[in-house]
Amino acid sequence: MDISQIEMFVMREKTKRDPHRPVYHFSPNNWMNDPIPFFWNGEYHIFFQHNPEGAFWDKMSWGHVVSRDLVHWEQLPIALAPTPNSPDKDGCWTGCVIEENGRFHIFYTGVYPQVICMASSSDLVSWEKYKDNPLNINKPDGYGECFRDPFVWKEKDAWYMIIGGEKRKKTGGVVFLYKSSNLIDWTYLDTLFEGDTSTVFEFECPDFFIFGDKYVLLTSDEKTWWHIGNYSNHKFYRERWGMIDGGLLYAGKTLKDDKGRRILWGWIREDRTEESQIQAGWSGVLSLPRELKLLSDGKIGLKVVSEVKTLRGKHWHFNDIKIKSRDRPEYYYIEKFESDSFEIVAQFAPTNAQEYGIVVRCSPDLKYGITISYNNNLNEFCGVPMILEQGESLSMQVFVDHSVIEAFANEKSCSTLRTYPGRDDYLGIALYSKEGELKIESVDIWEIT
Repeated sequence: MDISQIEMFVMREKTKRDPHRPVYHFSPNNWMNDPIPFFWNGEYHIFFQHNPEGAFWDKMSWGHVVSRDLVHWEQLPIALAPTPNSPDKDGCWTGCVIEENGRFHIFYTGVYPQVICMASSSDLVSWEKYKDNPLNINKPDGYGECFRDPFVWKEKDAWYMIIGGEKRKKTGGVVFLYKSSNLIDWTYLDTLFEGDTSTVFEFECPDFFIFGDKYVLLTSDEKTWWHIGNYSNHKFYRERWGMIDGGLLYAGKTLKDDKGRRILWGWIREDRTEESQIQAGWSGVLSLPRELKLLSDGKIGLKVVSEVKTLRGKHWHFNDIKIKSRDRPEYYYIEKFESDSFEIVAQFAPTNAQEYGIVVRCSPDLKYGITISYNNNLNEFCGVPMILEQGESLSMQVFVDHSVIEAFANEKSCSTLRTYPGRDDYLGIALYSKEGELKIESVDIWEIT
């Protein structure tokens, strides 16, 4: 082995033993962010922003993994890497993948400055960059610096592209719309949609698709936001909007598979220092695949795809648990189960308790743990607005994978959290209630190894 091979071997062995590294979520060595999903011929492809040189953000390449079952992932060669003295010399940033007559095309962002580039392939593995990059696509006058993350779709006989942008003076995000007949020559049409400061100041990673009889636009800045409404004459008219996830999930993007499902992935960010990420040798995690659904109140709901159930192992079941509390939380510690890799589903009966939920990765004395809660006073699940109707029960589904926690409530709301305990005995689960009486009808736990 030469020195570089020895270093890579040592890093692989180190990350295998890392107690914070997830086991059933995909996470490559070194750095990852923004996923770019694409479905073709029964396979789920996830391209992603990747720095193969270390666990830190730098000149981005496009990593690539593929799966047929949505739970096991095979890592493929890097799809794109910066080319010296080219428009993407400082990084191949986020974009999209499309198919046209048996050929595949990546549209991506070159920097600095931010320009739109293209690469093509016949097998989704080996990619050749367009010889005349960047494409002749210009940002209209009067807007801010952000001009990136192209998303392309076909509508009738023409191709359309949206690009994320921002208004001047950071007064809201904007989505620019372009049209082409050949994927090379693009004409600016208009802004598809302009936001305001309520969804922060820029629209990164835009995604646009028809969903039932509505259209959905996804944008990201600080959080990933869904916007639902109507689309006509090349304009999107928003009716409702909200957060995809209240926690550390970002850059949510979707695909439609051969079962007709609209499935979303996001980048689960780290919540630890940059130095600790570099020392660990990995940074960033791919979320579990989430199937979107249209709720009866016109909002977007989501649930983890059913394929994830195949990961379930040894099973524990509990029922008819009661907790009474007054001005401070009271806890019910679930005995005979300690793990840092599992799924838990808890069914809570309707209650007037001010706050209640689950605590995972508990210390033996319950002084440390990650709380996943519903607040009746604020009508929030983990800080995300969610109203329980009169008499409506609450179902919580929580996936714990070492440092990663993905929590869902009634297929309406979710939040992604991180935890990095300094001890190896923070493995407990507790149920709790604050200011009220709580009945937990059932608790099911599956170990995942």
